[in-house]
Amino acid sequence: MQIRRTLKIGALAFAVIAFVAPISPAQEDFHTRDSSQSTKKHAKDTQAPLFPNATRAEPEGAVSESLGKPINDLLGLVNSRGHEDELIAAGQKLASNPDAKPFDLAYIYEAMGYAYLNKNDAAKGIEYLQKSLGENTLPNNDQYQDMLLVARTQIAAGQPDAGLATLARVVAETRQDKPEYDGLRGAAFYAKKDYATAAPALQKAMDGATKPDATMQQMLMSSYVELKQPERAEKIGEDIVHAHPSDKDAIMNLVTIYEQAGHSDKAVALLDDTRKRGLLTDADGYRTLYVLYSKLKGHENDSIAVINEGLQKGILQPSEEAYIVLAEDYYFTNRDPQAIDAYKKADAVATDGEPALNLAKIYHNQGQTAEAKAMAERALQKGIEHPEDAHGIIGAADSTGKKPTKKK
Repeated sequence: MQIRRTLKIGALAFAVIAFVAPISPAQEDFHTRDSSQSTKKHAKDTQAPLFPNATRAEPEGAVSESLGKPINDLLGLVNSRGHEDELIAAGQKLASNPDAKPFDLAYIYEAMGYAYLNKNDAAKGIEYLQKSLGENTLPNNDQYQDMLLVARTQIAAGQPDAGLATLARVVAETRQDKPEYDGLRGAAFYAKKDYATAAPALQKAMDGATKPDATMQQMLMSSYVELKQPERAEKIGEDIVHAHPSDKDAIMNLVTIYEQAGHSDKAVALLDDTRKRGLLTDADGYRTLYVLYSKLKGHENDSIAVINEGLQKGILQPSEEAYIVLAEDYYFTNRDPQAIDAYKKADAVATDGEPALNLAKIYHNQGQTAEAKAMAERALQKGIEHPEDAHGIIGAADSTGKKPTKKK
């Protein structure tokens, strides 16, 4: 009797980065002002305008003379990690000072917003940065850089519509657009699962960037996967792996894309090379590889080698699935003794009777009727998809065992 392959293989997991992370204030290179800047009229005195076409005029005025030093001290804590609570407490005290004017409050709230972002509190960070922006007294360089940070943080915090609205305000008031803004738009639409809109925005951002952004690449690749455009996803995945050949997540994503595109040969080649380079060190990676091999005819020996290696190294734990694949690959390469041994191990941990039924079939094909009947009965007890197969084996065994009766 013919053995059926019983392994149920699900879709390979796509582990692409799900969303863009908020940018840390330290990464923004935020406060490059000198210690006396708060007492000057504005940053425009010392910095080139980053938004030269802005419709907003540079505010006139300065930080209060009496609060200049404490505000400078506050700003000095912004990039000192570990002092966020101290900064926030000092900021609250300064903000409650009756002498604090809009210029003072803008810097105080700005510093507090960055402190909250450093604490990974996006809600409070956005709240205080918006309070700073609401004072409308920061120089344009700071006003619009902070506004962009708010947009980025809103998108990363799961508020894509709010982020898009903030970004639209930046574009309208500064009268300029940049590739990085397309990246933010793409991230927002990606968060909304509007992949058809996200993909062209992300692609435009990528085309205009001087250096590939890894997170943007991942979102664009994922968008193409969702849009059922595996060829485009493949190209991005290959670029990522080429740039980061030891990045296991990038490798696994590309393996998945190859498989979804029907390029199992490419998937196997990439993943087996990863194993040979010693980068495949987890059970999921080994399982993915033997599942891929099990789908390809003529690669039973490769599948056997991967499973045995994984078991010997302790990376793969003994399981029904692993033993079933091992047994089937042995059986289809005419190694019945090894197949029987693997099916016995599978049957010992199986919740159904399929391994027992396949054992019964092997014994039946070999003429071992007693063993075949016993395993067929065990298969029925545990439950199988095709009970008629087991009944057929039992019936054949009973027929063989009957002795002819003498005529009277």
